[in-house]
Amino acid sequence: MECSLSFVYREQTSSSFDREKVRCSVHLDMLAKMQCEECVKLNLSVKGSYHCSNSCYVDAWEKHKVYHRYAAETVSETLSNNQQEVRNIKSYGPDKYWPESDFVVGSSSDKNEKVMEPDGKIWIKVSSSKSYAPTEHDIGHRLRLECAAVDCSMGTNITPVNITVTDPVIYPPAHPPRSTIKCVWKSWNSGLEAHSSSDLTFSVLSYNILAGIYATGTRYSYCPEWALSWEYRMQNIINEIIEYDADILCLQEVQRDHFEDLLKPALAKCGYSVLYKTKTKEVYTPNQYTIDGCATFYRRDKFKEIVKYELEYDKSALPFVEALEPELKKDGCFRLLKDNVALVVILERVKNEGSFDGNQPRICVVVSLINGLGTIANSKIPLLICGDLNSLPLSNPHSFISKGILQSVPNKETDPLGVYQYLRPRPIYKLSDGIEEQQRRKMDSETMEPIFTNFTSEFTGTLDYIFFTVNSLRLESVLELLDEEALGSGLPSPQWSSDHIALMGSFTFTLERSSYQGQRLLPYLPSPWRTAAAQLGQLYDE
Repeated sequence: MECSLSFVYREQTSSSFDREKVRCSVHLDMLAKMQCEECVKLNLSVKGSYHCSNSCYVDAWEKHKVYHRYAAETVSETLSNNQQEVRNIKSYGPDKYWPESDFVVGSSSDKNEKVMEPDGKIWIKVSSSKSYAPTEHDIGHRLRLECAAVDCSMGTNITPVNITVTDPVIYPPAHPPRSTIKCVWKSWNSGLEAHSSSDLTFSVLSYNILAGIYATGTRYSYCPEWALSWEYRMQNIINEIIEYDADILCLQEVQRDHFEDLLKPALAKCGYSVLYKTKTKEVYTPNQYTIDGCATFYRRDKFKEIVKYELEYDKSALPFVEALEPELKKDGCFRLLKDNVALVVILERVKNEGSFDGNQPRICVVVSLINGLGTIANSKIPLLICGDLNSLPLSNPHSFISKGILQSVPNKETDPLGVYQYLRPRPIYKLSDGIEEQQRRKMDSETMEPIFTNFTSEFTGTLDYIFFTVNSLRLESVLELLDEEALGSGLPSPQWSSDHIALMGSFTFTLERSSYQGQRLLPYLPSPWRTAAAQLGQLYDE
């Protein structure tokens, strides 16, 4: 039986790590002079372990300490006496190189197989898979790929070994940091007041991370092939998410195998717990069937899960489709039976020691548009809707959520199935409300939404949103938007690894002096939302 074998080796030299290729993880324009040893030991992001000075390291220590604690808990290790080991780089000059011994990361190289050439050059095996994406450990080193066809039954080579040696691996292009913009509310609802500073302020990130099954060279031909590989994109995305340091992460297009193998364990080390919901229809890849879905991560030291609801759109819509007239069923199947899902999570603030507040704030985080929105929006629990709605500003889905209205007059053309009559949610606010003027130029003057959240060579527009209930939450700040001119041909790119940009807002709980006298609607078909509505009210009154 014939098969192929391939091995990848990294060159081991005493002077291959070019200082110009390693930057400070905080000050991207500065070169690193020290590395966090504990990050390396706990297998945290190598990129985040570099610092340019003692003061830079000291300023970042509190965040390091938190990540170390979470990582140690995840791998069941105990850090000794809460001390930090730091590697000092011995050579700083622009023409100098760092000794290899100063940057040994991960497991000891002595445990890996080696190949020694006649001239004394040593190569350390780093992979035996058919594909390999260079990692941060390979930066500054050449890689050696060996491939051969073999007789699997005999274990002998059928063809000569083909050897390819690469140029030194370059440092991945860094994306510019995105700062937060404070929101200035010139006229806040007089019936609301913010909680005191001792109460919870929290941040929420929404991000479509582009599942690997959709990131093809055909679709994104302008992006270098190496920058489209999942291994490269995942490291970039994880580093980006960690930089934002949000308390709640609402991620879309999260591929199941990538979630289990990479995303979940990496963010668990940073202190996040997670809830995950896949779609219902699997997609075949060259190696296996897989599927994507949405994931809600939350910091386990700030929140705990109270209730979780999962919604599959096609199952919820099926009773409606079956009740249609025969001539409308085909159109109803096409319009309503979509493989979309929603994940609804009720989170409660974890009570800190010394707190005597018996009414712990609860948050309802919804990833994607939900059926029965009116019921949830009219409950007393603060509501956040995060996700890629695949709908432009001022479209009916957008207006339905943000204003509680539909722009077009229902008729047989716009509403052939008679669905609009059931849609009357309570209006909620857009994340874009209340931002400062410096962000206005990156927003559409008519819709007051970002000019784009999805940017490719074929489409540029806004599909991603964060909505919130203004009667219970006040927006404090948002993550700055990106300039189209700085993104080149489109996303993804070597700097930004998704075709969408991340959105983030920081919120404070508010107190409502007078209760809202709104209509409480129940879903028009039997669904989990009827039960949810009752439970939501009970939860809030407990």
